[in-house]
Amino acid sequence: MKILELKSLVEALPGGERRLFRRIFQVEEVWGRLRIPEPLKPWVEERFESLSLVENQRILKVVNRVTLEGAFFNELRGRRPVERATVKVSLEASEDCFFCKPESFTAEDVFGRLHGRYGLTAANLTKYDGWHSLIIFAEHNPLKYGREEILDYLNLAVEWFRRVRREDSNAVFPFLLWNCLWRSGASQIHGHLQVAMSRKAYPKVEYLRRCAAWYKAKYRSNYFEDLFRIHEALGLAFKHGNVGVMASLTPVKEREVVLLANKAGLKLFEAVFKVLEAYRRLGVSSFNLSMALPPMAGVRGWEGFPVLTRLVDRGSLEERTSDMGGMELYAASIVSSDPFQLAENLKKAGFQNI
Repeated sequence: MKILELKSLVEALPGGERRLFRRIFQVEEVWGRLRIPEPLKPWVEERFESLSLVENQRILKVVNRVTLEGAFFNELRGRRPVERATVKVSLEASEDCFFCKPESFTAEDVFGRLHGRYGLTAANLTKYDGWHSLIIFAEHNPLKYGREEILDYLNLAVEWFRRVRREDSNAVFPFLLWNCLWRSGASQIHGHLQVAMSRKAYPKVEYLRRCAAWYKAKYRSNYFEDLFRIHEALGLAFKHGNVGVMASLTPVKEREVVLLANKAGLKLFEAVFKVLEAYRRLGVSSFNLSMALPPMAGVRGWEGFPVLTRLVDRGSLEERTSDMGGMELYAASIVSSDPFQLAENLKKAGFQNI
């Protein structure tokens, strides 16, 4: 796990990048020690290949000083025994799927439906905001997509944001979400995005804005640009046009990728597709994708805030165990995947170092 070498990697950085890293990140290395009883030793050796690795576990704790996002890395976590589900759910279309017949079996917004080449909009029956709708894919299986489909879904979402803005001048904060399959919290197998327009920024997005504003006031520098610079110096960041792509040092969970763009357009959507291709190569089938856009009208304090896109792997569809527990909800993220290995897979998807 190369992330466990982070301290030495930081020491090897040029002075400016090293100081910038320490401004934003705090790294702590701790050791978890235990004793294994004799009857358990054969199982531990078979599962983990080494008694000493289990008895003396190296844990790296990385915390973002600005946002207080934190991730604790322990390579042994990825070798834990996990119970597998015995029932497999088909991803093929079925007669009782309402999303396969959206014109008849889904609601529509008060201004009607918007259509793309590979999907259409539908109003969400159980809304979490005043403006909350869906982009329903023409294809039932959410894992059957190509570049053109992804671009079409995302373009249709932006078109929906603009249409809502014309309908309601007070709705200015766009937000997009893709929960792909049941591990991610999706209630429907059929491929779909969720889109919302709010009169106020959602709390977690607003918190990030406030953190960036504090950083700007204290250091007279753009937080997101500095964050990208650190990841770039460590070989964890890439560019696709003017879009920054990072394998996060403080992932909310496994294999989190963060994208920074100045607008929601072609280059960003292509970069999203490339990340999804990297995920596919890694065997990721269930994921969350979020996209928080700056307000669509002038709102004081939002200057310099990017289009912020985040993707995270939600684990195998066959695992019974949840990938998130109390630690993730109330303390810090516990991670078994390596951001440096994720960066290597992003290179294979076509992203290049600057």
